[in-house]
Amino acid sequence: MNWLYMLLGVSLAIWVLLSMYVFSEIKRVYDKAGLFSKKLLNVWLVMWAFHHLPIIISSFYGVWLLPLNKTGTLLGGLLMIGAGFIIVAVGMRELSIRRSCGEDTSKLVTTSIYRYSRNPQFVGWFLILLGISLAGRSGFALMLTAVFAIVIHLYTIKLEEPYLERIFGDEYLRYKESSPRYFGFPKKSHRGASNEAE
Repeated sequence: MNWLYMLLGVSLAIWVLLSMYVFSEIKRVYDKAGLFSKKLLNVWLVMWAFHHLPIIISSFYGVWLLPLNKTGTLLGGLLMIGAGFIIVAVGMRELSIRRSCGEDTSKLVTTSIYRYSRNPQFVGWFLILLGISLAGRSGFALMLTAVFAIVIHLYTIKLEEPYLERIFGDEYLRYKESSPRYFGFPKKSHRGASNEAE
């Protein structure tokens, strides 16, 4: 099993190195109010592959096996995976591929699933990874899934939301006030109400 831990370690080390490059480049692009290049998008995908692969492998091999009911966690995990794929698909349907990858910021999408979540793709991927981790009852995979959630949360708050506020201004602020960051029911925007009163 030494080969397994070596494989997981190498994959995660590559992920960390790529993450440092990717997030610094994203910050640079956002600071200039630019668009993502194809190269940056490709490295972003490769970066996450080096994170997600250890989740899949450690779940398959039961790394840090958790003492949970095998049938229950398998069923629950499969349901989460299915729900995650549906959320990602519905979110992608509302966006063009270019817009969802940060290559097009011409229009703010606030309809369909985006009324209930400003980040449905992230929610969907989190459910997929959580489902894989539970299905394999892997504590190591669950830890990596938590790391994914933390990194995405920090990215959303520190990089993406300030950028969208600069690009879309009041439109995004109203949307931000009325739609939950991750998931929930839409609320009436006070900003919209005060604008209507004027």
